[in-house]
Amino acid sequence: MRKSKSSLGVSALILLVSGLVCKGLGALFRLPLTNLLGIEGIGVFQLVMSLYAFALVVTCGGVTNSLSKLISTARAMGETAKISTYIRRAVFVSVGIGLLIGTLFLILRNYISSLQGIDASYSYMLFVLLLPLGAGLATLRGLFQGYENMVPTAVSQVVEQVFKFVFGLVFAFYYSKISMSHGVFGAFLGIVLSEVVALASLFVFYMRKGKKEQKENDLRRVRFARKEFDKANFPLMFSASILPLVNAFDGLVIIPRLLLAGFSTGTATKLFGLQTGVVGAILNFPLIISMAVTTTLLPNISFLISKGLGGKKVIERGLKMLLYLILPTTFGMVAISKQVFVFFYNNMTGAILDAAFNLMLYGGFSIVFTALMQYLIMLLQANGQFRFILCVTALGGVFKAMISFFLSSVASVNIYALVLGNLVLNATVCILALWRIKKIVEFSLPAWDVFLLIFSTIAMFLTVYTFINCNYFHAIVNLILAMILGVGVYLVLTIPFGHKFFKKEKLRQKV
Repeated sequence: MRKSKSSLGVSALILLVSGLVCKGLGALFRLPLTNLLGIEGIGVFQLVMSLYAFALVVTCGGVTNSLSKLISTARAMGETAKISTYIRRAVFVSVGIGLLIGTLFLILRNYISSLQGIDASYSYMLFVLLLPLGAGLATLRGLFQGYENMVPTAVSQVVEQVFKFVFGLVFAFYYSKISMSHGVFGAFLGIVLSEVVALASLFVFYMRKGKKEQKENDLRRVRFARKEFDKANFPLMFSASILPLVNAFDGLVIIPRLLLAGFSTGTATKLFGLQTGVVGAILNFPLIISMAVTTTLLPNISFLISKGLGGKKVIERGLKMLLYLILPTTFGMVAISKQVFVFFYNNMTGAILDAAFNLMLYGGFSIVFTALMQYLIMLLQANGQFRFILCVTALGGVFKAMISFFLSSVASVNIYALVLGNLVLNATVCILALWRIKKIVEFSLPAWDVFLLIFSTIAMFLTVYTFINCNYFHAIVNLILAMILGVGVYLVLTIPFGHKFFKKEKLRQKV
């Protein structure tokens, strides 16, 4: 039974709200954590986190989307007996890889820490627990998303972030009394416990689901279903691992390259922590929108394609809504970022503050391309273009790695090489993915709509940035008024777009 458009909207809203809560908690988590560990300490935390993100993606980066696409397709084709095989295969592959990689980190922890030039061997020990737990979370979330039920995913994400916030800060505070590196270990220990609680919450949903999947008894069909899962999972896993791999590469080489640019070790670590731990945590906030849209539409579009319906109208509406929300959200946050930094980070002044704002400004363009890239890759996934996704993502990753490595040692570019690398990667994937998907599905986006959204975003940005730097009122009041003024300007200027968008929806509902 298909979900109505209103149900899809509710699903997207559920993920959007949960994403906002999670990103808010994630940003709040880094605020006291930065004060506990210091800018240099948060740099160490991010160096470990970059390798953890890569290891997690290799472990289960393709599992959630693979299960979501395959389960929705199996439902559309009436082949629900395959679902249990998909799930068992996902658990076997992802947990097995997680245990293997976690064990490697356990054995090589001292060597990796020495290579990075930091003391983080204790934190790397925890990977042997973190990765299998992450595999279990990815499998159960993919199962529910395949049934277009976003509530378990949303609830587990919020639960995970809440307990990460509590446990992570408590243990970081306790262990930081020993040393900065022990404080980083405490933060990761809190993450382990938060994943245990999140996994338990998903098991509760699974046990309450009632109807269990039919078990496929035909060995030939079981083997075929396993091959289907592997064919979808491994290309997605490798393509999803490219960005974390490049980020991990950045974490390994960025400090030595910045040293070549003339920076001290402490300053280089601070710059890396500023980009990845402070600016990155805030700037990635708008990506909640693209994740909510793509996660909701993937099983829906996969179902429509399996039924031979194409999903052209759903694709066009989703893309318009994505641009309508992502542009003002991204550059609105950039406009108020300097005041936010001053308010939350007492020790961020002078050159560091200016660098943070510039990283936000240049990174804003990369975020918009990231959101578009996620949407276009979702369309390719729905159409089974797994190998193409791997190829274009790998090409973009090579470009990013080259830019990050060679330009970061140039004194005038330094840490901005990471931002430029991200922008080139995302733009490359967007261009090639759009070229490919247009050959499969015919959809369009009017040039006037794009122009109007860009013009409105620029006007909103200039309005907010000018007002907030006039300091008419108290800093907090000034910030709130600037945000309200920015929203008002954007809504007024985009009235023609909004009127046409929602008018078509009303007509469609009447029909």
